[in-house]
Amino acid sequence: MSDLGVILAAGIVFAVIGIIIGIAFYIFFSFTLFKLAQARNEEMPWLAWIPVAQMYLLGKMVKSVKISTFEIPMLEIVLPASMVVYFVLGGVTVLGTIISLAYYALSLLTLYTLYKQYLPDKAVAYTIISIFAVTIPFLLLKLSKMSPVESGESVGTDNNAQ
Repeated sequence: MSDLGVILAAGIVFAVIGIIIGIAFYIFFSFTLFKLAQARNEEMPWLAWIPVAQMYLLGKMVKSVKISTFEIPMLEIVLPASMVVYFVLGGVTVLGTIISLAYYALSLLTLYTLYKQYLPDKAVAYTIISIFAVTIPFLLLKLSKMSPVESGESVGTDNNAQ
């Protein structure tokens, strides 16, 4: 077997291993998001298994993110839309880099806001840990076994209903 054949075979093996790890990560993330949505009594927790719909579900749970005095409302619309824009334009040279960074920052801000609902004192640390995406499902699994800390806004259910 030639050197090129060995390199090609090794590349195929690494690609297959990468695909298997990617599928396992996707399943684990979907499962933990599903469990969190169930724990919060969200409608349609099964959306956690559909890629763009995952962002809708996450947006429904977080509702909005604040950056100083600026607020991004309706995350259930903004997150999936930003994900689609990221997938469509992410490969464009300079624009794609800017879009990728903006989507990544929005994702981290969303996770920060979610973590703050459960563990306000640890939200920053959890967000920093979330920079390494592989940790996110483990953190979501932990949150799914907890109740949100009381705050001024409703979380998961309508607290104004009597």
